[in-house]
Amino acid sequence: VLVSNRKVGEAQYNEGIAKLATQITEGAVVEATVESFEKFGVFVNIQGFRALLPMSELSFDRVDDPASILQIGQEIKVQVIRTDWKNERVSVSLKALESNPWDTVENTVKVGQKFTGKVVRIADFGLFINVAKGIDGLLHVSELEGITASTNLKKVYKVGQEMNVVVEKIDQANKRISLKSAASVEQEETASTYMS
Repeated sequence: VLVSNRKVGEAQYNEGIAKLATQITEGAVVEATVESFEKFGVFVNIQGFRALLPMSELSFDRVDDPASILQIGQEIKVQVIRTDWKNERVSVSLKALESNPWDTVENTVKVGQKFTGKVVRIADFGLFINVAKGIDGLLHVSELEGITASTNLKKVYKVGQEMNVVVEKIDQANKRISLKSAASVEQEETASTYMS
């Protein structure tokens, strides 16, 4: 007589997945344990099931290294944003539990306001500069001094470099801020002293 416990194991496994599918539903806030870091995100354990916390869902701020905000073994609360139980895939979000900075952008950023922000991304058409937590603005290439259409911006500017900018326009609906170059506070004070 040949016997196999494989069928029994499969049945128990499928029963366990079905039970998890009723508990881990889209929109649910669940406890998770950080398991590992990958280039594309963080794997977390939810009741024995491995779910993905994508890089884009870590924070409203740009995060390049998840180890800068999380630790292996750390207990966190996450919100389930996508479930695909047929393929046994679940995606969760940490930032879904934070308040969206764009909802109150008018309290944080004003047209004409000056910032010293850091370059967070460099594109062919300009520089994205962080002006407040979770809020980046675009300093268009046309606003950059001594730059032509053929200039490789990545050779001139670096991510993390500080830039003095003024808010030119805010489009809250489309989550966009236009910036223009500004003199630093130090330059303005020097000019003011000279003029007086």
